[in-house]
Amino acid sequence: MKFLGKKAVLFFFSFLFLSQSSLLLAQDNLLEPISNKTETNSKGAFNLANIVDTILKTDNTPQTLDLKAQNRKDFLNISTKFNQGNAKVAYDEYEKLIEKIDNDNSLLALSKVFYEIGYFSLSLKAQEKIFYKNQFYENLFDLDKAYKPKKTLTKEEEIYFAKLYSNIYFANLAQETIVDLTHKKHDIKPEYQKNDYANLMLSRAYYIQKQYPYALHFVSKALNLNPTNLQYQLHKIDILLAMKKYKEAKSLIEKVEKNAIVFQDKLQIKKEIALANLTKDDKEKKYFVANKSFLEGNFEKTKKDCQNILNFDKDNVNVISLFAKSELALGNIERANVYYVNAYRVNKNNPKTMVGIGDIRYLHGDYKNAIKIYKQALNKDKNNYEIIIKLVCALREYAKKPKELKKYEQMLEKMPKSEYLSYYNSALTIANKNDVLKEDFLKRTLTFNPLHENSLGQLIELYLKNKNYEIAQNLLYDVSFTLEKNYYYYYLCALYNEAINKNEKAIQYYKSSLNLNPNFEIANKRLLKLIPDTNSEEI
Repeated sequence: MKFLGKKAVLFFFSFLFLSQSSLLLAQDNLLEPISNKTETNSKGAFNLANIVDTILKTDNTPQTLDLKAQNRKDFLNISTKFNQGNAKVAYDEYEKLIEKIDNDNSLLALSKVFYEIGYFSLSLKAQEKIFYKNQFYENLFDLDKAYKPKKTLTKEEEIYFAKLYSNIYFANLAQETIVDLTHKKHDIKPEYQKNDYANLMLSRAYYIQKQYPYALHFVSKALNLNPTNLQYQLHKIDILLAMKKYKEAKSLIEKVEKNAIVFQDKLQIKKEIALANLTKDDKEKKYFVANKSFLEGNFEKTKKDCQNILNFDKDNVNVISLFAKSELALGNIERANVYYVNAYRVNKNNPKTMVGIGDIRYLHGDYKNAIKIYKQALNKDKNNYEIIIKLVCALREYAKKPKELKKYEQMLEKMPKSEYLSYYNSALTIANKNDVLKEDFLKRTLTFNPLHENSLGQLIELYLKNKNYEIAQNLLYDVSFTLEKNYYYYYLCALYNEAINKNEKAIQYYKSSLNLNPNFEIANKRLLKLIPDTNSEEI
């Protein structure tokens, strides 16, 4: 794919995720803020998605909005039944709901939803309804590679395992699931010996029970039967991290990360956890911990973590650069410049600092020196596609050496799919002053991974900034209850309501976000601006 080259239809796919809490639709077709008593699932279970129209070209006619609202209500009702263990009823009602959906984007999202919870035949039914299959070929291939079991399950088996999934993650019945799947004390039933998915389910149950050796044993059996399944590999990484086998976890991450498009952002975060625990250098450890927050999109917390380190280690160049990068991601270009300059004074040859200095030069229109610095950084990190993207942008602005530009464009054409987050990172940095470029970068990220929640979140913020409330509202339908990060959805709802001057509602949403994640610093900061007399400790 040529950088900024061929025009493509860029889609945004829906993933409204249902918390196990009881959730009601509010006015404005958004969900009400949750109370402080709401409990959330901390086990990493997939929370189900709804059906919405998500093409960028919005259609907010009353009829369309009514249809969205009805689909959402139906899906929430079915999901509640699933969470309560009514797997057979949920299966049948999900199947009927598929027939009501004609939007290709929504069908792709549904396919992922059903893969996550084990309704594989429903996933295929959703895929079969996709009209422009060629358009979605690579996305469908990535989903199959990520989730599809080797052994084809019958409908009855799918319903059985889906009920076990619900028991493990929503009903606190992991121990009962272990008993159900085993013949002897710790031996899987004979009929499941060659069933890779059954072994995964048993591993999940043991993992939730913190019986990690057994969890590792059964996920290894699943992988022996289905070695390329990425979902199994991701689960194994979680087990290895829980067992403090960080070297093995890092090795497996490095083995699969080039092919795991669907899980790329998760793998980056898990890698930082492994690296933090492998290093004996306390300075490096603190950097990896802070960088984990950055990768999660929690830029204010990253700054706070970095500042705590710099109070005792003021010349830690990696931490100074990460602080500057966080400022840049928040749009504070001049403050970022101060910290990058400080880092550069400490070490002029640090690639992270060099890229940051190049970003500042680019943002100030000094493309000639930006090119020079990017080239120097690329010499030290030759496979860094983020640098190549930025170098191409700078060369296009400077436009003095067409042959040189073509050389780097050709390098970019060979970019592996696994490097797609380079576009997202570029959107956070050099696109800070160019909304058109930022939108383009975020769209490109979403063409590789349509469910990348941070890109969708950034896109919503961009549209709110430009007062394009209709598109922002449409995208909010898409990101309601994001994967394992429900707090992020409430934060986005707060931004939307604040933008349209519904401050009281925005305050409730910020509080809901902080209730789910007290460490989400930017939500706390925005809340205190709306109610400056509130003590954050009381929230």
